[in-house]
Amino acid sequence: MGILHAGITNSISGANVTAICEKESFLTMAAKAFLPKRIAVYKDYQKMMTEEQLDAVFITTPIGTHASIVNDLLKSNTALSIFVEKPLASSYEEAKVACEAATRSRGVHMVGFQKRFSPVFQKAKQLIEQGIMGDPMFFRGYCYSSDVLREGSAWRFRKNTGGVLLDSAPHLLDLLIWFFGEPTRTMAIKKQVYSSEVEDYVHAVISYDSGLQGHVDACWSVSNFRLPEFLVEIYGRDGIITVTDDYMKFAPGRGSAKMGGAQTYHRQSFETSPPFLLADIDYTMEDVAFLNAVRTRTAPEPSFLQGAKVNALIDKILDSTEKG
Repeated sequence: MGILHAGITNSISGANVTAICEKESFLTMAAKAFLPKRIAVYKDYQKMMTEEQLDAVFITTPIGTHASIVNDLLKSNTALSIFVEKPLASSYEEAKVACEAATRSRGVHMVGFQKRFSPVFQKAKQLIEQGIMGDPMFFRGYCYSSDVLREGSAWRFRKNTGGVLLDSAPHLLDLLIWFFGEPTRTMAIKKQVYSSEVEDYVHAVISYDSGLQGHVDACWSVSNFRLPEFLVEIYGRDGIITVTDDYMKFAPGRGSAKMGGAQTYHRQSFETSPPFLLADIDYTMEDVAFLNAVRTRTAPEPSFLQGAKVNALIDKILDSTEKG
């Protein structure tokens, strides 16, 4: 993710990567060999902050390090702007540390939930806000991938830093909070398939005070998902909205004349006009949004506070699995 964001940032007009911090010797050697000499390479981010005049920093380190790095960086430079790859932290308590540090800063601060920049998920949110399907009654969602089909030893397989709830599920949970606000109750179960310390599968029932209820499944150990797949399906009194990374569908209920019948919006049908395409357009557009916020000193979304809400929901889900 660090390589991806560096490439995107360096391709945006008016932005330049000036320094990289990486602890792995092999990667630092490669960076020094292949990157332009004007880009400085450090192993210590504290030293980088002392020697470089930076406007913004992208944090793409293991999740358990996010909050402490944010705190250290903002102590070094209270005007610094920071982008943190999702999730903001490994727990709600750590997320609060990052949020408190941000309140003492004059920079802008954003979390990398790039699904919010997908035109199909944006269209789904627009229709939900317009009330096109009537009052939402219940929903279902899932995120599946084939990322973990054997035991591993990397940080994402360790307790308090990894697991499917901190890896891919945050995207799905952020979408639910974006669509409907913060839920109030959860009931969940988790299962270890290949991992010995963290969960590979989670099923959670999520409830709102409004009466809306639904369930989500997250698993990174499903065969034949070469790429991660996300789906949210929302059932309303006047119709159904189904949204994935590839399309958004609206199916009106019987007798409903809303939108003139069923509608399907494919990802390719939206005019998004990115300045260039290095990866999925969502990543480019979120980096453009962040750098525009840095230039104009306007609050970007999703903010650290919004990222902390996702951590709070993850903690609720984990707490309910432990309580049974």
